[in-house]
Amino acid sequence: MKQIKSVARWFILHPISTDILVTLAFAVLALLNLYVNWGADSSIPAIWAVVLTLLIVMPLLLRRRYPLLVLGLITIGILIYRYLNIPESSFTVYALLLAYFGAGAYGKSNYRDWVRAIAGIVVIGMLTYSVFFVETGSNAPARTILYQISVILLNVFLFAAAWWIGEIFRTLREREIQLQERTVQLENERDENARRAVLDERVRIARELHDVVAHHVSVMGIQAGAARRVLKQQPEKANDMLSQIESSSRSAVVELQRLLGFLRQQNQVDDIAPQPGFKQIEGLLEQIRAAGLPVELKIAGQIMPLPTSIDLAVYRIVQEALTNTLKHAGPASAKVNIQYTENGITVEIEDNGNSAVTGPESENKGRGLIGMRERVSLHGGEFQAGRLPQGGFLVRATLPLTGWTK
Repeated sequence: MKQIKSVARWFILHPISTDILVTLAFAVLALLNLYVNWGADSSIPAIWAVVLTLLIVMPLLLRRRYPLLVLGLITIGILIYRYLNIPESSFTVYALLLAYFGAGAYGKSNYRDWVRAIAGIVVIGMLTYSVFFVETGSNAPARTILYQISVILLNVFLFAAAWWIGEIFRTLREREIQLQERTVQLENERDENARRAVLDERVRIARELHDVVAHHVSVMGIQAGAARRVLKQQPEKANDMLSQIESSSRSAVVELQRLLGFLRQQNQVDDIAPQPGFKQIEGLLEQIRAAGLPVELKIAGQIMPLPTSIDLAVYRIVQEALTNTLKHAGPASAKVNIQYTENGITVEIEDNGNSAVTGPESENKGRGLIGMRERVSLHGGEFQAGRLPQGGFLVRATLPLTGWTK
């Protein structure tokens, strides 16, 4: 049984070799059949019968590539065969059956209706042609007439069955090809989704690290500089600033531990510390004020619970915008306006400082703006950032609430 499967698999994997072997076998068997049935009363030379037999069988070599042409050539050859009253070989009929199967199996889908029409015309034509050769008249026994009619109907049935089996074969083959293409497409989509997931995760991690480290380190740097300047004249104030630096460093360590702990967990459940959100904005503003930047907070609209991701985005946008102001605006003050609406929340951070900086600091600022823009884009919102005509800098982010579960 295993050997039979191996042979069948070889024939499937080598269609050209299969067609050559099948055609040669048909040719040899058809010529042997012609030799056995050949009679001295034939009206044409034997060599012409041999040539015609080969012309009927040999087109099977092209049955996959030109199925309709092969069907037409074999049909014409058999009609000539009968017209010349050559002893008919059963293998020429088998060749016609195989041609019908090829027309159904390998005919182009774009011309499927034309293929069916041509095949039907060929069957009807052969049926009509065969009817003329039915022996009729008073001397013809009724049994003979019925037998010949039954043979004609049997041939029509066999041709139709060969065509139908070919159609089924073509349908199964096209379905298999579609499944293979779909499988390849799904594999490509899986690889692309995996690549995008890795890239998105890297961007998310970079954004979180930037927000956490940049804010706390910037605050600590500014406070350390201020403490150094007042250390001799105002040691108590310097001591307060050092306490704030200590608090900021601990907050930075806690957030870094939370983030790194989240990355280590296989189930990605963040249970180390709650994510910051709108409720922690007051504490954030206290840190910013302690670092030397006066900040005013104004909230309008009906306060409502926010989805976790949007709650975090609001906090990070305010944090990053104020950190940029603290680092780049010089002596300034800032305003934070939060507007709740039915469909979303708008956050505006405006300062009146000088934000015209260059060099590495401006590059870091640019990364902060990119991070804020990515957060807003992730939620399908709108983001604007730029200098104001009267001086200062404005950051505005609108986050929609529709489509999110609270």
